[in-house]
Amino acid sequence: MLRSLMSGVSGARGHQTFLDVVGNNIANVNTVGFKKSNVTFQDLLYQTHRGAMPPGEGRGGINALQVGLGSRVAAIETIHSQGNINFTGGNTDIAVQGEGYYVVMDGDNRIYTRAGNFTTDSMNRIVQAGTGYRVQGFEMVADPLDPTKFNRGASLTDITIPIGAKMEARKTGLVGFRCNLDSRVDVVDPADWDPAVWDPYADPPMESAPLASSHDTSTEIFDSLGNPHELHVLWVKTGEAAGGNTWSWVAHVPSLKTVVGRGDVTFGPDGKLASADPVKLTIDFTAKGAESSEVELDFTGKSFDKATIEGVTQYGSPFTTKGYYQDGCAMGVLDDFFVAADGSVMGAYDNGQNIPMFRLSLATFVNPSGLAKVGNTHFKESGNSGLARIGVPQEDGAGSLLGGALELSNIDLTEQFTQLILAQRGFQANARVINTSDQVLEEQINIKR
Repeated sequence: MLRSLMSGVSGARGHQTFLDVVGNNIANVNTVGFKKSNVTFQDLLYQTHRGAMPPGEGRGGINALQVGLGSRVAAIETIHSQGNINFTGGNTDIAVQGEGYYVVMDGDNRIYTRAGNFTTDSMNRIVQAGTGYRVQGFEMVADPLDPTKFNRGASLTDITIPIGAKMEARKTGLVGFRCNLDSRVDVVDPADWDPAVWDPYADPPMESAPLASSHDTSTEIFDSLGNPHELHVLWVKTGEAAGGNTWSWVAHVPSLKTVVGRGDVTFGPDGKLASADPVKLTIDFTAKGAESSEVELDFTGKSFDKATIEGVTQYGSPFTTKGYYQDGCAMGVLDDFFVAADGSVMGAYDNGQNIPMFRLSLATFVNPSGLAKVGNTHFKESGNSGLARIGVPQEDGAGSLLGGALELSNIDLTEQFTQLILAQRGFQANARVINTSDQVLEEQINIKR
């Protein structure tokens, strides 16, 4: 009877643990980034009264005679499945979709979490709400050879958002054009209108280009002080031949009242540019107190990573040519930020520029279930989780980020209530074994009466 009594005790103890785990899951049903736990049981040990016997001559084999001595909790596994996404609209709320854990610092201790309920502190750092743990990422540094491109730093650092910080003005160095010149228009005779000498600011005024055979584009560019200027490029059809057509262009800046460049482009029979060399212009802004600027006009689309068809073309369709890209800007002040899917923390300046400042880090593990919970919805490495592989979203198996949203817990209440019933009934059944064993023991004691 003592064996059944102790078996019941072990079962009751295990199901009490089962109840504890289910209760903790239900308590955290609305905890951001919480990961549920599951309990599994295994039998404890066996008392062997008779060993197994193999078959012999004239008789069959006999199985072992064993009596089990109870059960125990085999494992409490953390289930790292995806939680539901809840949109909040807060720019410091960030949800992970897929694999990966945010890297945060508690003093000098590095820990990990799926809870993206972040905020900013008085030092402009992004920290986790409720704990103050500092969120880690890689700083983005401007490429010294091309200030419009940014490279990721090599080491983790605190992410800071210096609201109100200034961004210096950047003079325009590249202007890209795209779309179409109408091949159906008539050719302009240089004897009637000569693009090599035409100047819209001449005194006395010169005759304008024939409207039907020309097209004027306007693009805003910036000098070294961030002053805006309109760059006009006038396109005129000046040649037509079996091998292709020729268009002349004249670039001028009304604020300077000067022509800054002229040239010709030739299109092949396929409507694409046959001559595709970029054009360099020198624009003298010194009268405005700024530096002279070297501005490249790109008609091919290559300078801004587009195919030739995305540059200037000449097809039998209406004029649609316009300035498509320019890399200058006025001075700006940082007034907001947002997080992109690849983890880039983009600073939004009041001059319309969005500049990557940091890139959030994500850590992945060979065995996420091996991570040790340390409270506050955080984890740390353990001997069975493997070392953290720290990278960035959308690379090396890491998931993507969704700004303005939070990942909720992965608790399914229907499942947990079912588990609660199982735990309750299991405990009751084992308590009944204990009670029955006690009654039998009482009967044994009463035999002597």
